[in-house]
Amino acid sequence: MNTTYAALLEQVKAYHPAKYNPTRNYINGAVTAWSPYISRGFLSPVTVMDELKSKYHQQEWIGFMQQMAWREYFQRVWQHQGDLILQDLKSTQSNVLLQELPLPIHAGTTGIHALDNAIHQLYDTGYLHNHLRMYISMLHSNLFKAAWLPGAMWMYANLLDHDPAANFLSWQWVAGTFSSKQYIANQDNINKYTATKQVGTFLDTEYENLQSAIFDDKGQVKITKGVSFPSPLDQAYSIDAMAILKNLLDGNQSETFNINKIDLTKPFCIYNSFNIDPIWHKDEQVNRVLLLEPNHFTKFPVTEKVLQCIVDLAKNNIPGIQIFVGNFESFSLALHENQTKDRIDYESVNSKIFYKEHPTTQHYQGIREERDWLFPEVNGYYPSFFGYWKKCEKFLK
Repeated sequence: MNTTYAALLEQVKAYHPAKYNPTRNYINGAVTAWSPYISRGFLSPVTVMDELKSKYHQQEWIGFMQQMAWREYFQRVWQHQGDLILQDLKSTQSNVLLQELPLPIHAGTTGIHALDNAIHQLYDTGYLHNHLRMYISMLHSNLFKAAWLPGAMWMYANLLDHDPAANFLSWQWVAGTFSSKQYIANQDNINKYTATKQVGTFLDTEYENLQSAIFDDKGQVKITKGVSFPSPLDQAYSIDAMAILKNLLDGNQSETFNINKIDLTKPFCIYNSFNIDPIWHKDEQVNRVLLLEPNHFTKFPVTEKVLQCIVDLAKNNIPGIQIFVGNFESFSLALHENQTKDRIDYESVNSKIFYKEHPTTQHYQGIREERDWLFPEVNGYYPSFFGYWKKCEKFLK
């Protein structure tokens, strides 16, 4: 994620949205790969759509905007349902046989070439096409019959565009706990959208046979075409968030927060992994701090590679930003203690702290500012995207 904000804006200006909707399900379709920047709060969806709407007719950009609205919809669900996004939200996942991450998915050895290549690409680049995410979560939750949350945590940890709402609710949509039915796909479908021609796999069958493609009716693993599955079939997947944060601090010492190198008379802009907005209060004299909270990363762990990408994006685009590894309460306490020590007479520290609204910043203290919404008028919990979208259509311009 070494792209500068200016370079990203040039990509937006050069993009033709009419190509998106008819090709987006194909891995070589006209997708943008902007999701890591939008998820990080680096690129505003409002900025994107304002640019596209200024150059193209509605019929050219409406399909692209609808997909952007899916992300916004998931964010609204998270706002109103909170940690329920980590549980079966609308209905209970059915036919669960495995409680942990299936090893063939973790290792990329499922025998389905398009999916195994995608898993290794995820490890190498942090990127997965959305259709490949659906295929992998379908295989994990509906055919390996594994509880969806461990797989969702694994994928989240490795994605550069990790976003709890979009990730966990998409996994629930596939598993049928946030939708009317489970999503499944066979080898023909995978071949069509991934430009592969693989045959003879355990997915190379009619749809009515897929539910028993891996397990027999007694829940035992079947002898499967072309691949030998390990025993046991699943294993716990975990990440040591504290060790990763320590390693990150050790590797970024020059940018580490230092109370003696800030001006306590100036306000603070608090950035985090969901707000790396390079134009936020850009021309103002403020202290800029990237807050990396152990509590957050213990709850939603990511790999060291992903976390370093977050740090690099901030360092390369927000001049003077310092990294504070600690929870907000520790950061606030450090400022208050320094104020008391120096007996500086000015407004309370919290009145000088600015941050953006987000489900992960509810415990922050200070001046909360709204983030950009495509449809700020449509707020609330909608059980389905299409109910939400019907409301959004009233505000299309």
